[in-house]
Amino acid sequence: MIKRESLSIQLLENNYMAGSAIRDGLQDILDRESQPLTKLVDNWFEKQIEQLYLVGCGGSRAVLEPAKWLLDRFAHLPADQFTGWEFVLRAPERLNARSAVVIGSHSGTTPEILEAVNLACARGACTLSFSRENTPLQQAADYGMVYKGSATNLSKLLMNYMVAAEVIERSGNPEIAKEIKSVFAMLPQALHELKNQTEELGKDLAVRYHAAKGFYLVATGPLLGLAYQFATCNLLEMQWKHASVYNAAEFPHGPFEIVEKGLPMIVLVGTDESRDVALRAANFARRHSADAIVLDLADYKNIHPWFAPFGLHMPLQWFISYMGIVRGHPIQTRRYMGLENYYQE
Repeated sequence: MIKRESLSIQLLENNYMAGSAIRDGLQDILDRESQPLTKLVDNWFEKQIEQLYLVGCGGSRAVLEPAKWLLDRFAHLPADQFTGWEFVLRAPERLNARSAVVIGSHSGTTPEILEAVNLACARGACTLSFSRENTPLQQAADYGMVYKGSATNLSKLLMNYMVAAEVIERSGNPEIAKEIKSVFAMLPQALHELKNQTEELGKDLAVRYHAAKGFYLVATGPLLGLAYQFATCNLLEMQWKHASVYNAAEFPHGPFEIVEKGLPMIVLVGTDESRDVALRAANFARRHSADAIVLDLADYKNIHPWFAPFGLHMPLQWFISYMGIVRGHPIQTRRYMGLENYYQE
């Protein structure tokens, strides 16, 4: 096992936590996509859309959660969220020419996502995709927002926030939209600084917890999607560790019975309206001697409460990246994804 003092960024190959990849990639999206998105959403409302659908799988699903939270809080336009096959198989009756569908896939080739965008187009809905450049998904949608940087989930997360801000401005509280947009101007640099600030914490967590068999993750509000992402895309996919996610609002309704001394838990706590709900779960875990990692946005400056998923992404990404090094199981390792055809009979 690699010792704590031997860990360094040089050991992390092609990792977007190195250098200024996050800052530069997010700034590029804001510079290129803000104006086209404004025109696109203007067009949606000229068509008098009545429903918004958010669709994605895996990490592309996780980044929908905080956008839906913002839309539910501050927009009059109803917004529903689906994973790919669920959207295709439900084929919502309300999906029509007065709908807009926002849909993401990193590769732009995910089968159910392509079926979903085709369904939306067949019903006459407006479509917006998030992916890398020149993908089948981008080509199928009315407009495709693209990211060129390596911080995949942060890029899609930002795009969802940008859409939410535009919708809230036209169908909700313009002052709230103005506040969200004001954060965009400072966000890339703030995250760059927080990335640098949290590296040592990530090393400490990796060394301490590399042998843990699995984790229970608890979060709520805008952080629930990040908890799902860390469990699904990082612990399960990248480290083959057991992980289970619970909404802190549901924690006392059954799940808390599993809490016992030494139980590995990760509790994400924001500074928005959901803070007290998450803190109760964290305090319960501590009171009953669980081995709880409590990541609290209040410990970090310059991150707006509504942007908590961006802020707490930083220590978690260091944690998983260095865990892979400590374990000798780099986060790029796969045994099925991209190696086996899941859809074969």
